[in-house]
Amino acid sequence: MKHAKGFSLIELLISSAVGLLAIGIVGSVFLSGHNAANKRSLELMLQQDVNDAFRLIKEDILRAGYASSGNNTLRLFFSNGISKANTVYVSSAINCLAYVYDTPDGPKYNEVMYNKKDEKLVYRSSKNEIRTDTACVISGASSLLYEKQIAVSDFKVIEEEISSARATSQLINITLAAEIRSSAVSTQKSIQIKTRNWHKNE
Repeated sequence: MKHAKGFSLIELLISSAVGLLAIGIVGSVFLSGHNAANKRSLELMLQQDVNDAFRLIKEDILRAGYASSGNNTLRLFFSNGISKANTVYVSSAINCLAYVYDTPDGPKYNEVMYNKKDEKLVYRSSKNEIRTDTACVISGASSLLYEKQIAVSDFKVIEEEISSARATSQLINITLAAEIRSSAVSTQKSIQIKTRNWHKNE
């Protein structure tokens, strides 16, 4: 009667090592794929949020100065009541925009400002009149991006006047840099917006 041979200890160790190696390779490929998919998902979310913020800002700036009567261009005023010529008030020092336009419910005053301390891009809309000296107040403003996951690392606003014989308008350049908190995912985008024309003698 022949005795059945079993696996030797060396064979068992080799097969176990090969099995563990195969599991490690499969696990590594799976983990790599999972991380890549997760990063891609974060990139898409960040791009979508930044694009949405830019779309809101652009649509608002293109409305700035609109008056339903069609007779005058709406603008913010200095504290002494003298009209500020530009349709959009720009403060490059604190990276802020402020403007007004007519709606069926009356004038709507909007402000967009970079809150560097909290790494947020904030937006405030109100029916209450604001002037150039009271514009760009962070209190009561809402974040334009999903602040729990997205940090705004930079926001710059630069304006340039474009003049002709009869009218002058603004060219506003905006740069926004944002990143996912606790992640290497980031983006930076720029946009250029030409405001509504306004006449020097208005």
